[in-house]
Amino acid sequence: MALTQTITATATSDSYRSIHKPITPQKSARRSLYQQLKLGVEILYRCTYDNTPTFVGPNATFGICGALAGSRLIADNESTFLDVMKQMPWVILFNWTNLLIFDLANQRNEDSAKEDQLNKPWRPIPMGLMTTNQMRQLLLVSIPLVLAFNHYVLDVGVESALILILTWLYNDLRGGDENFVSRNAIIAAAFGVYNIGSMKVAASFGTSATITNEGYMWAYIVSGVIMCTMHVQDLQDQAGDRVRGRNSAPIILGDMASRWTVSLAIPPWIVACTSFWHLTWLNCIPATALGMYVAWRCLYLRNQKMDRRTWQLWCLWQVVLYTMPLVQ
Repeated sequence: MALTQTITATATSDSYRSIHKPITPQKSARRSLYQQLKLGVEILYRCTYDNTPTFVGPNATFGICGALAGSRLIADNESTFLDVMKQMPWVILFNWTNLLIFDLANQRNEDSAKEDQLNKPWRPIPMGLMTTNQMRQLLLVSIPLVLAFNHYVLDVGVESALILILTWLYNDLRGGDENFVSRNAIIAAAFGVYNIGSMKVAASFGTSATITNEGYMWAYIVSGVIMCTMHVQDLQDQAGDRVRGRNSAPIILGDMASRWTVSLAIPPWIVACTSFWHLTWLNCIPATALGMYVAWRCLYLRNQKMDRRTWQLWCLWQVVLYTMPLVQ
């Protein structure tokens, strides 16, 4: 029986490698320019596929809503709705280019490849579209290009450099694996920098935007929300995190305890956000209803598919929070 299982496992492994064989330079050289460009776009898409709607979308929304809120968050801000809409593609590019660096750094090592085979098999390395070394080489090229683009084109080079440092802490120094507290803290700090950078880009019309003290405070409050509830993302990734050895909240605290920490943290942060903007009870309904629904789902809908949807709804809840400056 053991011999049969060994032969079967070997055959399955060989079959996987034959189907998903990484792209080699020799094979790439025989491809047409169109095929190489198409492959390149597919690789970039698969690298950032799952994080774009849950990361780029909310951060861009924070920046756009901040720019539309007038001078309370951004000093001397007289931008019109049309002005801000013209900046939207640049806000998205700021978030996506820096996200790309994070995802390349996050997916390029062997531990990540093993984790992604279980949690995110659509990514380039599990799919056999590239090797870990090829992803490392792509990262080497991408970092200076992204930093130069954000500095010289978008005038947020400082924010981009801070994001690179936080990416290094999270991935290369394994701050994301150490424990869920350090993981959440790094992610919360990164979201804060992304959100501040997004506001600056959204309100920059040939001049550098200046964030007010109240603008920074709003970004800090949002980072507090993320710090205390971000591990809702880890509920869906427990299998891969165990393989990787990541000390996420469900692994350290246990599945049910980590769910309670998310659910109990949501109501006070709703109160904090609504109090900051002095909202009426009527204006609080969208954020309160969605937030409490996320909290309920954490406790009562407990499987990988449901946890993934809960994570997506948590991201949508963030978007609703980010619109508060416009409904006060």
